[in-house]
Amino acid sequence: MDSFLLLPSNLDLELLDYELYPDRIDLQVISTASTTCCSVCRHLSHKIHSCYRRIIHDLPSGGRRVRLQLQVRKYFCKNADCPRKIFTERFATGLASYARRFERLNQVLTGIGLESGGNPSTRQAHYFSVKVSASTVLRLIKKCNIPPIISPKIIGVDDYAFKKGRKYGTVIVDLETHRVIDLLPDREAKTLSDWLLEYQSIEIVSRDRSNTYAAAITEACPQAEQIADRWHILKNLSETVERFLDTQRGEINETALNLSQQQHQKSVNEDITGEKSEAIPTESVLQKPVFVGKYQDNFLKVKELQSKNYSIRKIATTLKMSRRTVAKYWNRIEFVPKASRKRSNILDFEAYLQQRWQEGQQSAKALYEEISDKGFTYSQATVYNMVRKYPKSVLEPLPASVKATYYSSKQLSIWLGMYQNDWEDYMPIEFLRKLLEENPLIKAVREIALEFRQLMKTKQGDQLQTWCKKALDSEVEALKGFVRGIKQDFKAIFQAFTSKWNNGQVEGQVNRLKNIKRQMYGRASFELLRKRVILMGNPNFHQM
Repeated sequence: MDSFLLLPSNLDLELLDYELYPDRIDLQVISTASTTCCSVCRHLSHKIHSCYRRIIHDLPSGGRRVRLQLQVRKYFCKNADCPRKIFTERFATGLASYARRFERLNQVLTGIGLESGGNPSTRQAHYFSVKVSASTVLRLIKKCNIPPIISPKIIGVDDYAFKKGRKYGTVIVDLETHRVIDLLPDREAKTLSDWLLEYQSIEIVSRDRSNTYAAAITEACPQAEQIADRWHILKNLSETVERFLDTQRGEINETALNLSQQQHQKSVNEDITGEKSEAIPTESVLQKPVFVGKYQDNFLKVKELQSKNYSIRKIATTLKMSRRTVAKYWNRIEFVPKASRKRSNILDFEAYLQQRWQEGQQSAKALYEEISDKGFTYSQATVYNMVRKYPKSVLEPLPASVKATYYSSKQLSIWLGMYQNDWEDYMPIEFLRKLLEENPLIKAVREIALEFRQLMKTKQGDQLQTWCKKALDSEVEALKGFVRGIKQDFKAIFQAFTSKWNNGQVEGQVNRLKNIKRQMYGRASFELLRKRVILMGNPNFHQM
């Protein structure tokens, strides 16, 4: 057997014999070095004391494990002043002292461990005939050295969650190389500031809207140009529109109700085909009871404390309510009741029942038989309870039974933030158009928001001041608050309108970090997570 096919080329080894087994290859190997250095005094020695065998594992060959029985020699140290009289020969590269695996096998296992983690790596290694435990893989990862950071110039900074809402860290990305260069254990200003002080070569920092990060960058790298993240700016704008829509909830609900009444009347007036294969649907539903007592009391309590200049946090603590609910009531001018949305099957046939009643068929039993053929699944009593409120004279108008479909402010802010050409069929397009027609203030705020988005898209930073003035002139409190936020961080936001750099790839790295963290079921230590995120896929990994 040719030894060069199996033995590491960087070691002076000679193949003496070999044995083939179904699952492995055993090699009898000896070192060919005639002299070696003492591990303490570094003096050369050629006087052999004795020999012993080391079992070393290597990369597999032909689907079989490779195991070397290495005959290692012990030498006498000829230096009389050396405290060590007998020492074992060492190998310069490729095989560490006390190691049971060659370095090239360790590198492969470490690479798999970085990509997959402990237990998955054990299973993968089994497929190419290497036996290794998950603990060993993790130890190999922890022994890896993170490459030094060499004069970064353009970086991106963002936070990530160890435990959402409780504990966060900071990820730092080199935007030029598209690689994570470091993870910090928290998102405190001092931690980031201390890190930045070590790298005064930094020229540009892209970050989110965090005041903490802004203060740290200003303190540690005053020469660096800061760029606010575009996505967070647009998210803040969407939240601003959402808060504004909360104050317009009464007008929005009125528009939705009027539209539903029109659609209901239209469905009642439509011709009934009478086909048995299809039920005759209608968008009308019975008006559900509105539960206002508890919620209205809470609303009034919030407004009372708000008038006393209580903060949202203090109100939430005092009334034992969530801050989100308090914030919702805080931004509303008047109380808007919330109705149940549950529907009954009978409502799908109401238009048909009303039509037949007007035509003179006023027998609940006959009507029940008609709609049963069309798919009605409830009892005759349900039909009777529906029609008993109808007037016996067909000339009298039928009672209205219309329930509007309401949409949350968050959903509306998303739809209104899109151009009409981008509206999809699943959206309530008719409602959105009617809302804009009947509510000029909502239309004006939407146009201002779309203009901001267009300025960012076309990188017209020179128009930002003009837009701010227009937003302030609108007299909408939510927009005024958004403009105040822009002015507090104007330089960074202006750069977001003009610079080619942004936090997009940083958000992608945060997503990758979350995936790695979940692979380890959230149990990994910070150091293990840090090494996997930084070293995974690093082209310099095998050179460490």
